[in-house]
Amino acid sequence: MTRTGSRLCSAVTVGVAALAVASSSAAAAPLPASGTFSHADDLEAALGDGPAQLVGASFGGLVCLEVAARRPELVSDLVLLDAPLPDHDWSDQLEEYSAREEGLIAEGDLDGATELNVAFWAPTLARVVAPMQRRAFQLQAGSEGSEGVGPEHIPLDAISARTLVVVGKDDFEDFHVIARRLCEEIQDAELAVVHSAGHLPSLERPDQTAELVRSFLNRR
Repeated sequence: MTRTGSRLCSAVTVGVAALAVASSSAAAAPLPASGTFSHADDLEAALGDGPAQLVGASFGGLVCLEVAARRPELVSDLVLLDAPLPDHDWSDQLEEYSAREEGLIAEGDLDGATELNVAFWAPTLARVVAPMQRRAFQLQAGSEGSEGVGPEHIPLDAISARTLVVVGKDDFEDFHVIARRLCEEIQDAELAVVHSAGHLPSLERPDQTAELVRSFLNRR
């Protein structure tokens, strides 16, 4: 899990992607050693005058949601893959996972925290996901004095972008609940379920997921 300033608002990847942005600064650079930081501020700055098509996976989806709600004129199209919400009432299963992960990180056991994340979120993708997750923890090292900032609630009805909500059929029930809420509260949002996929459909079913995203973004 990547630090965001609020618990359980991220998962094993920070996959922010925008068709106007090469990569997320959160995934490419260490967190600051002190002070506050905002991935949404970084993404908003990168978009310039917009508009842009945004694709966000997991915590990346939360970042895209925040930008699309506060600066709707910058986002023309939005694709969310198994995105969280900051005010979701998380299940005991997810809360217990989060507490265990925090404990391992506090002990400095980054290998243990990596193994936990891989086993919890992507057990069939260990060879692919483990190095990325370990790198994410390394980038967080030394940033205990900093804090990620973000809203406690995102006004979903403020989003004007065309929106596709994607969820893996085998993902945790929390993310199915969130996906349904996103479709209810974002105007004209569409829901797509990727079968034989869990929390990381873009890695578990890359061809199917890519076709979903491509088809949606090309449909004008």
